[in-house]
Amino acid sequence: MSARITSIENLITRDPGGRHIFELMLTDQLRLAALSLRLARRVGIVSGFYVPEASAAETDGPPGAKALGNALQSLGVAVDYITDSWCAPAFRAIGMEPLIEPDNYITTTNPSHLVSIERLGRAIDGRYHNMRGTDVTETTAPLDGLFLEARRAGLTTIGIGDGGNEIGMGRVFAATCANVSHGKQIASLVSTDFCIASGVSNWGAYGLAGALSVLAGRDLLPSPDEAADVVRAVVRDGGAVDGVTLRREATVDGIALSESIATLESIRAQIAPPPLADKSPQCVGILGYGETGRAAARLLAQRGHKVRVSDSGSVAIEAGLVFEGVETGKHTIEFLKSCDVVVASPGVRPDHAIRDALHQQAVPVMSELEMAYQLCNRDIIAVTGSVGKRATIEQIQRLFTTANRKLPIGGNRGLPLSALLLEGVSDEPLALAVSSFQLETIVGFRPRVAVILNLDDAHLDRHETIAEYVRIKSRVFMNQGYAPSTVQMSKPTPSGADLLVLPFDDERLRALSRKHHGQTLFVSSRQSIDRGAWVDGDTIALNIDGDLERINVDPQDLGSDAVNLLSAVIVARAYGISSEAIAACLREETSAKVIR
Repeated sequence: MSARITSIENLITRDPGGRHIFELMLTDQLRLAALSLRLARRVGIVSGFYVPEASAAETDGPPGAKALGNALQSLGVAVDYITDSWCAPAFRAIGMEPLIEPDNYITTTNPSHLVSIERLGRAIDGRYHNMRGTDVTETTAPLDGLFLEARRAGLTTIGIGDGGNEIGMGRVFAATCANVSHGKQIASLVSTDFCIASGVSNWGAYGLAGALSVLAGRDLLPSPDEAADVVRAVVRDGGAVDGVTLRREATVDGIALSESIATLESIRAQIAPPPLADKSPQCVGILGYGETGRAAARLLAQRGHKVRVSDSGSVAIEAGLVFEGVETGKHTIEFLKSCDVVVASPGVRPDHAIRDALHQQAVPVMSELEMAYQLCNRDIIAVTGSVGKRATIEQIQRLFTTANRKLPIGGNRGLPLSALLLEGVSDEPLALAVSSFQLETIVGFRPRVAVILNLDDAHLDRHETIAEYVRIKSRVFMNQGYAPSTVQMSKPTPSGADLLVLPFDDERLRALSRKHHGQTLFVSSRQSIDRGAWVDGDTIALNIDGDLERINVDPQDLGSDAVNLLSAVIVARAYGISSEAIAACLREETSAKVIR
């Protein structure tokens, strides 16, 4: 349950605006805020961001307020909507009659919680500024005063924002000043008990409603059509504008409505049980019949599921396979909409029209990696990074082989997980090289050990910014925690904790340890560290379970791939492979030996 909310928290920090949202995210705030709201009696939801240049409220805020308000009301919680006179038309357009700058709201209404969604908080100069640094104090009622009063009165407060200038983002004041454009000028001073950063504030509200859904055990989110209709109505009937483009259109912060619906459906996927966990046969669409799609189709057919194949080219069906349907030369929603779930090839981009159409139909879309994981009962070792993934899993395999242990390997540059699962039943783990493209759409994928090697400028044509690239890579460990494992690991993971291995020398990746719920070990080619593996003169030093070990090695033999080798050594030790066995393997490559 906690892992699913953690994954939602990661999803809503997708950063299409390049505002460094992932750096503003405080880990576990979404779960804690949702737990608090489960005890709520009455909630005041404050929203509305007026754009003076367009003489209208913006499309971000009120739609999220409605989604969260409806979720709370479904749980029996009383809800009040609060805004100012400038933004009131946007609220009324979507069926919310707001309280307009209410006097004595807290004392007369006695709410248990206040929630702000995309509402400005005062900056260090006591005034209100938009993301461009423009002073908009004259058209912004000081509703943040309610939150200052609420804190004095002991109420629980929650702030949702997407840029650092909103109510609640005072919790990340320093990060806003350091990372956001005009940060020192616009950063809000107003803190809340819980602070939720998101790429779009509406997404933060969807995420909070999604977290409430996880806790309540039922879907409290709007349908795709309902969510889209709300955004259209706030424009059509409330005169709202996109806060970035300043145009009266059904977009939010310059982002197409289809992207918001895709985010909503990604959140919904975390609420429902994994569709393939159900033992009954499911109808599964295969979107793209390349190597990955063929392996997925074979595995699904072997497990008794019905398969429909859609490919933009021609399709040659292997002998012995029987599918429910095949579509060639195109992808159509008519062919796929009856599927229980669709497995998309890594080559089918997230913004492809067919994926938008599937989101509109509320058909879950997942990667082959996610699909195969839902049919897998073996431990997974997942290695990701811009370069060196394949070399690292091959090194891990060699270390296992030296200890007479089997370790099948595959991933994005090798056999897909589906193909590995077709090869037979075993209780040994599998090692996968995992790409960022695969990680974009994971839901329950949870490796027992996750390794992030490095990060460079690869794939910025798809991910746009390094910060967004880091967020996607971090999804490799989003579901990790402390649940039981299929294969018993060695001492490094107390209480059954999953393991994350990070490069200590890269601050961008080192900082991910603060967002991890299992155990983190580091590797370094430059300095000693408390827990992990590092190069120390002519030795590899290991301290992964409290006992220091050393393996003698020529530093020149490590080359530029020291992080890869150190990561492989940690993984091997975690699975109980002795230092002697590791040294025996490395001896062939580095003339290594154990030093006692």
